[in-house]
Amino acid sequence: MAAQITHPVWKSAAAAFAFGMALSAAAILFCSTALPGEAHRIFLPKLRRGETLQYEVHGRVERKVKTESKVASMRGPQDYQADLANLMLLSVQEVRAAKSQPWVSAQVELRPAPGTPNPRATVPVAKVSFDILDRGQLGRITGLDALSPEQRLLWQFWVARFAFGWSLPPNGMKPGEKVKFEEPELDSSLIADLVWEREVTYARDDKCPILPAETCAVFLTESTLKQKSSTKDSTPEDFRLHELKTFGTAKGQNEIITYISLKTGLVLRATEDVQQSMDVTVMKTDGTNGVHYDISATSHLETLFAPESSPSASSSSPSH
Repeated sequence: MAAQITHPVWKSAAAAFAFGMALSAAAILFCSTALPGEAHRIFLPKLRRGETLQYEVHGRVERKVKTESKVASMRGPQDYQADLANLMLLSVQEVRAAKSQPWVSAQVELRPAPGTPNPRATVPVAKVSFDILDRGQLGRITGLDALSPEQRLLWQFWVARFAFGWSLPPNGMKPGEKVKFEEPELDSSLIADLVWEREVTYARDDKCPILPAETCAVFLTESTLKQKSSTKDSTPEDFRLHELKTFGTAKGQNEIITYISLKTGLVLRATEDVQQSMDVTVMKTDGTNGVHYDISATSHLETLFAPESSPSASSSSPSH
């Protein structure tokens, strides 16, 4: 029956875009050569217990869906478009020493941003607690269930950028150096065995966009979504358990530019542009009740450090 086809297909903006928070050391494939004469730099902020920092996060997401089906009653993805904005007030609760990188416990309060064009992105005020562990992994996350899909998307984007320094090689990077790695797509999808091939480049040093008196390291992250499952049978395991079959293709491109202060180690600005598409058919294993989806999704997200919220941040010691 068509009612059985109820699995989410990028059902919200949050599910449309992978945020790549966790990078394991084993995932890094190789590093390219760096520019001669430069020293390795480590990009970790010197955070202190009780410190507060504020970031602005905003962006736009859009999803377009074309559906072909002879089934009158069905549940599936719908068109979606929204402008989003939130303030992220970060409170550092604990900083613990570890082998190579500090472990940080923190809480973020998501507050409405003045003049937000889409009120759904700002209700209600919510709090998320989490730990940042080795290699940028997150632990002990609480409060996500209270977020709206829009708030969750903004939080996922923001925390991945804030913890970016933890995901870099622990021995640091030089200008011109690159790291490449592969990681699985974490969000549920109609297509099984999707992976992201990512390349992070320490592109250059430049004036900081928020604090022009400081110098920032500029990182470029380019990602390509690859499909390892067969286009003739791309069925995820949970679909098989519900006697459903899928086949089709998924593609994606993602570009992130991140500015990190050489003085404080804080991310001062980051932007992300995402384009994804999926052409997939879902049907029962006996070949009946087929539904074809042609989905395209785009987003542009940006986070900006608000220095007036944390006077101590600009005077903290360098992290390299």
